[in-house]
Amino acid sequence: MPLTPDVMFRRSNWADAPAIEAMFARCSPESRYARFLAPLDAVPPDHLSGILGAPAKNAAWVGVVRDRPDTVLALGSWSRDGSEAELALIVEDAWQRRGIGSNLLRTIAEGAWSAGVCRLTASVLTESKHVVRMLRSVLGPTSARADGYVSHVTSDRCDDPGFAPTR
Repeated sequence: MPLTPDVMFRRSNWADAPAIEAMFARCSPESRYARFLAPLDAVPPDHLSGILGAPAKNAAWVGVVRDRPDTVLALGSWSRDGSEAELALIVEDAWQRRGIGSNLLRTIAEGAWSAGVCRLTASVLTESKHVVRMLRSVLGPTSARADGYVSHVTSDRCDDPGFAPTR
């Protein structure tokens, strides 16, 4: 799905923290639960410092309104552990179903692959079939393992002889 023209992605930084917190507050309890798999009213401070403060291990991007670049409407990140990384993504409710999540996921995955990460995993609510479809559409072949109400969807390129970091 093409990205809506009024949105762009960029790497996030510490200056984005207040805008990320504001975006999170604008999200419905359901969207926040789907992202963190817990009923949270605010972005956990350790999560925010983790994705914004350790660039060798983590990377985060924000989706912003093109003519208001300080207005964050989406956040995507990966957190690395060796050759593997956990993916995370949230899009503000008012901006969902416009291709932002798919395009941000593509940006995150390409960043991880270019950094040499060959196995990407996202933990999603098992009932969120649309998210699983998006992951498969963007990441290519995936495997899924259900663990109660959470499914772990993995794209594994580690044994692919053609995999090479894209940098």
